Amino acid sequence: MILVNIESLSLSELRSIAEQEGIEDSPILDREELIDALRERYEDDDEADSGDANTRYLSGITDFRGIGDYVGGLPGVVDLPDDYSETEIHLVLRNCLWAYCYWTFSQQEADEIADTGRSVYLSVAIMVDGRMDRFEVPAALGDSEWNLSIPYGDGWAEVSLVSEKDGDRRIHAVSKRIQLIDSYWLRHRDEMKSSDMLYRIYLSMLTTKEGALVENQVVEDIVELFREEDIAK
Repeated sequence: MILVNIESLSLSELRSIAEQEGIEDSPILDREELIDALRERYEDDDEADSGDANTRYLSGITDFRGIGDYVGGLPGVVDLPDDYSETEIHLVLRNCLWAYCYWTFSQQEADEIADTGRSVYLSVAIMVDGRMDRFEVPAALGDSEWNLSIPYGDGWAEVSLVSEKDGDRRIHAVSKRIQLIDSYWLRHRDEMKSSDMLYRIYLSMLTTKEGALVENQVVEDIVELFREEDIAK
């Protein structure tokens, strides 16, 4: 259901909707008059068909009244294409341990890959603390997104959209590099260890009711460093 608060619409949008609703003199009505006229129209329709929850318009418009058929006629509204014409790949950082990757093939390249039987995969490059690492993630032609496990530290990551057959490797798109996030507490563990309250608060958020740490590489590394320091003493 499309639900829009009519008070948030611009004057041109209100006039466009009022015209589609058949409200007389809509081109010359001011903003408040248009809002009142639309509210009255929706309330009249609500009373006429009060048995359906979708007709409770109040201060909104809904696709129950067929708005889906003409919402594209609103000023500034354009239809999104089913497929994009460009082959692109993007990488977005979710947190210090995970990144989200999404991509699209142009129809021409997708058809060529399917016709020639090429395999598709993601080539991930990661530079962290001055060390380069690369790995590949197999993908199907119909795939469009993937979650990637990444290390934390000082560095960057990028991903390439690749197809290959019989040693012929073709790079179709490369994402922008994203900056990796380092763990503040891993680099400043003495600050946490000196404050029992801070230590308890940070770890309690990542501890199960049985007292075990949830799977989190950063926390595991911090705890391991604390254990090594205690043993050394």
